[in-house]
Amino acid sequence: MAKGIDRNGIPSSMIWTFVIRGGEPFELKVTGKLGPVLNHGGAMTVWKMVGTEEEAASIESMVIGPLIGARVERHTEIETEDMIAIRNERLGRTADPSEE
Repeated sequence: MAKGIDRNGIPSSMIWTFVIRGGEPFELKVTGKLGPVLNHGGAMTVWKMVGTEEEAASIESMVIGPLIGARVERHTEIETEDMIAIRNERLGRTADPSEE
């Protein structure tokens, strides 16, 4: 799970923590499945989202880009099978993708 790939080789969602420092203040609203609104006042912001590596990299790229120009540290948590089951239950997903 650390690489964000499920048993079928499909990219899976992980929990990402962004530490954003500096740059221009901004507000980013992404789809509800990724996380809450990201409000960065320009100093330091810690923000969490649930998404794939590609989604997290896309947000990071935008934040460090020329319009905002912030520094970003991006971390992910390694999830156990139990943690995945709890998250999926809270999101209303079934444990078996074939049941969805």
